[in-house]
Amino acid sequence: MKKIFFLLLVSVFLSCSSESKENLLSLFVITEDLELGENRVVLTALDVDGNTLTDDLRFFIRELESENKVEITDKIISNWPPNRKVFVTNLNFDKTGYWEFLLESNQGLAKATINVKENSKTLGVGDFIEPIITPSLEKYNLSDLTTDINPNREFYKYSLDKALIEKKPFFITFSTPGLCVTGTCAPQLEELKDISTFYDDAIIIHVEIWKNFKEVMHKGDLSLGQLNESVKKFGIETEPWTFLVDKNGIVKKRYQGFVEFSELKKDFDYINN
Repeated sequence: MKKIFFLLLVSVFLSCSSESKENLLSLFVITEDLELGENRVVLTALDVDGNTLTDDLRFFIRELESENKVEITDKIISNWPPNRKVFVTNLNFDKTGYWEFLLESNQGLAKATINVKENSKTLGVGDFIEPIITPSLEKYNLSDLTTDINPNREFYKYSLDKALIEKKPFFITFSTPGLCVTGTCAPQLEELKDISTFYDDAIIIHVEIWKNFKEVMHKGDLSLGQLNESVKKFGIETEPWTFLVDKNGIVKKRYQGFVEFSELKKDFDYINN
């Protein structure tokens, strides 16, 4: 696994976007770790000045070089920190290989290509969670568990293995707000704090990316980072990542990057009923 976590938006934008030379309209696929089956996919469209576009847009998908394209009609607009609008959709890929997203608007056309693999690097929907011991207040002080400047103690009450014993749905999120290069880690924790307030008995676990984050912060060198074991087990290479796990320890939803309270609440309500 890579030692340094790369800038999610930049890395994805560079590898999974294209731009029309005529109108300089850009389409970006933010979610780059895709596999066979159902995937939560985040898309965004920008004009030549970098402004987010939301109106009069039509999205399509097709296998690369295929003539048959299918319109993506089931999507929502979500707010992405700091001031972006993105489209969130759920897509079911039935074949591996390269797929092409197409954007059509009155400002022109744009395309973006992604690679769908048989299995994602990261723990996927339908996978069982191993009873991993994650850092918690059982063994550590709060200051040794998080870089969050305003932490919620409840997020560090449970180790992952203990949460599984409870036999109830829970969220586990991986991020390092004090060292986050994407700028979405701290906002993501705030969304989860809202979930914790709304559901006062919900189990939410936050795991820092680096187990020696104090050393990394003190020396200002990410290359010194030592990954928490659970980060390795989940196959995480970007941040933040959040997972919704059901009472049987099965991943029901996974969210690469930022996800709003409304989407988290909707999914939690669905599996909690």
